[in-house]
Amino acid sequence: MALNKGVFLTAEWRKLALAQYAVDAEILKKYLPPHTELDDWHGKYYVSLVGFMFLDVKLKGFNIPYHTNFEEVNLRFYVKYNENGIWKRGAVFISEIVPLPAISFVANTIYKEHYQTLPMKHTWIEEEHQI
Repeated sequence: MALNKGVFLTAEWRKLALAQYAVDAEILKKYLPPHTELDDWHGKYYVSLVGFMFLDVKLKGFNIPYHTNFEEVNLRFYVKYNENGIWKRGAVFISEIVPLPAISFVANTIYKEHYQTLPMKHTWIEEEHQI
C-alpha cells in the first residue's frame, strides 16, 4: 500500500461505543470555533461521548513501539460552517483522553488539541450467538 507523503497519522477505529446526550445550546457556545455555528438535529444540540480502540497506529507510515494500539475516549459536539455557499459539517472535541503521555504531548503541543492522559483498560466479552 502506498502512503501519501502528506499523511501524518493513519489508524483504525475499532470497538466503538457511543452515547449521545441533548444539551442546552448555551453550554456549547463557549467552545465554538470562529466562523462556525452549532449544528442541530431536529432542533436539539447533542454532545457525544465516544470510546474506541485506536489500532495499527502509524506516524508517517511507521509504527511507534508501545504506541500502536491504545484506548481513547472523547467528548465532542457538532458544528457547521458555510464555505462559498455550501454548508459543511464537523465535530469540535471538548476533551480527548488516552492512556499514553506521549500521545497527549504530541497532540497538545503540535496540534493544540485538548488531550489528557489517564489510566485506561478494556475487556472484551465475546458471546456466541445461536440462531
